[in-house]
Order: sequence, then structure tokens, then C-alpha cells
Amino acid sequence: MGFVRKTPAGTFRACWRDPAGGQKSKSFRTKREANAFLADIEGSLNRSAYVNPHAGRTRFGDFAQQWLATRAVEARTNERTVSMLRTHVLPKWGDWPLGKVDFMSVQEWVTGLGRDLAPATVAKCYQLLSMILRTAVQARLIAANPAEGVRLPRDRSRDVKPVTISRQDFFGRLLPAVPPRHRGVVSAAAGAGLRWGECAGLMWSSVDLDRASLRVVQVAEETHGGIVLRPYPKSRAGVRTVPLPGFLLAAFRALHTAADQPDPRTLVFRDRVGRPLRRSNFRRRVWLPSLVRAGLLGQVANTGPHRYRATWPDRDGVEWSAEFTTEREAIACVAGKAAGGMRFHDLRHAYATWLVTDGVPINLVQRVMGHEQASTTLNRYTHTPDDYAARVLEAFDSSAASLLPPTEEMPSDGAFDADRDDL
Repeated sequence: MGFVRKTPAGTFRACWRDPAGGQKSKSFRTKREANAFLADIEGSLNRSAYVNPHAGRTRFGDFAQQWLATRAVEARTNERTVSMLRTHVLPKWGDWPLGKVDFMSVQEWVTGLGRDLAPATVAKCYQLLSMILRTAVQARLIAANPAEGVRLPRDRSRDVKPVTISRQDFFGRLLPAVPPRHRGVVSAAAGAGLRWGECAGLMWSSVDLDRASLRVVQVAEETHGGIVLRPYPKSRAGVRTVPLPGFLLAAFRALHTAADQPDPRTLVFRDRVGRPLRRSNFRRRVWLPSLVRAGLLGQVANTGPHRYRATWPDRDGVEWSAEFTTEREAIACVAGKAAGGMRFHDLRHAYATWLVTDGVPINLVQRVMGHEQASTTLNRYTHTPDDYAARVLEAFDSSAASLLPPTEEMPSDGAFDADRDDL
């Protein structure tokens, strides 16, 4: 049981014992304030919600370092977290006592970040701050998370739907525009729905050419120190067996032949010196130029002998153009400056959409995509095909006519009126 006593200085000291039996106290100007505080403390002790009122003096930066030390995450995730802490979070909150961080200060900080950073980056900074403060609540250093309820700037990039290429454009335009030695990795994304990391980490031991299937058991993860092969995919459902369609099986056979019976422990997709493919290099050197050659990003036109006009849109939709003496220079210009275009990951979206459109049951699509829940497959990876209206009408045109009664057997309007009179 706590008590209040008057000090020689004329103030009033509230005294109590914490759950560990330690003696705690805090001074107030008046006896009423001391009694009110002591009542709150005893109530929190009875509810097992006690928070040491002095614990909030711990500085945010010191607690963030402790929080980092207790995390068990992948190397790449830890790198991103440390970078974001150092760049955006600690410069603002590092010297703040945890107990002084309040809702309005967090809202003001988030609003300020939104003036200079993309909404997605602001959201990640906020989530990191909130996660650390939530841990401080669990550690009984503060009573509540002051970041809860903060409004974030709207991320309008989420309003942009992924580009779903048709099979006609994939086989007729995109795949022929990809350099032959890289068609296998593009085919793996469109023909097996593999993520980039699953493509880059695929080994020959996971490919069964006789049974026309591959097994996803390993992914490549890029870090600042290089590429790490992680012996497990994104989730438990990510470990899966995927059947190989004919065009993908042919691509694997060609790679296998070119590698001259490769060691099963070697990667299927490698750079010229045998190292794992790096995503940024592939995007800049292979993917974007292939989109330009396929006519899926900007445009390059031959306007005369040794004259090529490159045309591309910027982020605001403004169209720009320039002339070059070689087609290669024009393609490189469009690939480097054009905004929009397909992402490599959009091939995974297309794969799921093609399967659902062709009537493959959603539970089977979920399995080959490696999703924990079917709702993820439906909501995120399937999109409306361009000919959706014709497909909807076709579902009725072929059957409705045979089910309707002949015209002469249809009841007259009078019959319907008689029915109404009986009601």
C-alpha cells in the first residue's frame, strides 16, 4: 500500500513499491496531486499495467539500439532498417526521452517527411518508429504508443495497377526482344510465376527436365555486401513444385545443353562470369532495353540513314524526343529516361491472370504461386483481361437460349396482371 508524506521542503512525496518490490517515489507541489498520482499507480498495479514513471527518461536512440540487437531478421531487412534509422528516424528522435514523444510531434514529423519523400518511404519510416515505440510499451517504459492514429500521406502509386501483358504480346513482342541468353529467366517468371529472387536463386538440382517441373526451395537475396543465397523462400507456402509449360521446358533444355551438363549445385541463371544475376543490373541492361525494342516502353523510329528518333514520356506524361546516329544509343536513352513500363514482377501477375482466365481452380493457382492464402492470389495477382465483356456475355449466350421456353409458351401480360390481383 502506498502513502504520501510531506518533505522538509514543503512538497509532498508519493511513495509506492513496484512489482519487483523496489521502493519508488515522486514529489508533487500539493497533497491532492500526490494522492491522485498514487491512486493511478495503485490502479495500474492492480491491473498488471504498471509503468515506471521514470522509465520514460530513456532516450529513444539508446532504446532503438537495444531493439535492433534483439531482432532476428534477414541480412537485407536489417540493412534497410539500419539505413532508415540512421537517415530519417534518429536525426529527429534520437535524443528524445521516450516519455516525451507525443502524438502531435509524430504527426508533425510525418507531415514534414511527406514534403520531401515519396509516400511509400514516409510510410516505412513511420512504421519503423511505431514498431520501436510499440516495443517500448511492451517493455513497460511508456504507457501507450504515441504514434497510433497518425495520418500518413496517400500513396497514389498504389492506385496504378500492374501491367498485365497478354500472351500474344508476350510471345509475339516481348520475348523475341529479349537477348537469347536471358530469355530463360524471363520465361521462368511468365511460365512458372517465379519471383526475381526465386529465379536468381534457382539451381539445376531443383529442375527436373524429365518430369517437366521445378521445385522452389532457395532464393537469392541482395545485400550491400553482395548476393546471399537463402536456403528457404519467402514463406512456408513458397516451397512448392511448379510444372513447366512447353516453352519454358524448351528454354531450360537449351540452357542445360549450352552449359554442357552443368553441376547440379550451380545456378541456372548466371552472369557471364558465373555469378548470380543482380536485379539492378538486369533491369538496366536487359529488361528496360527489351521493353523498348518490343515497343512496350517509349518508341524508337528510323528516320533516315544513321538517324534514329527516340521518344519517351516523363513522370508527368510530357513527351520528349531526341535524335541519335545509332539505334543502340536511342534505345539506351529511352530505357534510361522513360517513365512507367512493365516491371519484371508484372510477369508473375500475368502468369496468375492467365491461369485464372483459362479456368484453373484458384486453389491450384494459389499453390503454384506460393501464397499462404487464396485471397492474396485473387486480390493482388489476378487482373481483368481486356476481353472481359465478351467473356461475360459468352457465358450466357451459349446456354440461355436453350433454357428459355418457346415464345408461344410465354405467359401474357394479362396472366401477370391476374397473378398480381391474387396477392
